[in-house]
Amino acid sequence: LVGVRPVPDSLGRVNKVELIPLEQLGRPRVDVVVSCSGVFRDLFINQMNLMDRGIKLAAEADEPDDMNFVRKHAKEQAEELNVSLRDAAARVFSNSAGSYSANVGLAIENGGWEDESQLQDQFL
Repeated sequence: LVGVRPVPDSLGRVNKVELIPLEQLGRPRVDVVVSCSGVFRDLFINQMNLMDRGIKLAAEADEPDDMNFVRKHAKEQAEELNVSLRDAAARVFSNSAGSYSANVGLAIENGGWEDESQLQDQFL
């Protein structure tokens, strides 16, 4: 969706990604958010890093906003949050290392919350 492809090395291992030129892609780059489980995060850390690199390549590409929604939204977020474009382009998320749940379900079951904002904070 973002318009990147894997680049294999001479042994067929993928350690890089590259942007597919817009002319070849034939459509706008689509902005995405990737939310990975803790198990996926731990088992496939290299693939998560490649996804992050690909999204950041798209955000940093000098392309028109109407053909690159990753860049368009990252620029808007960078301005709104007063952060760099690279930081605003973060789209790959997971819970913290060693954690496999946000424990929102447990908070709901135990009734340990008073309003929805507490559940939102728990998740984030």
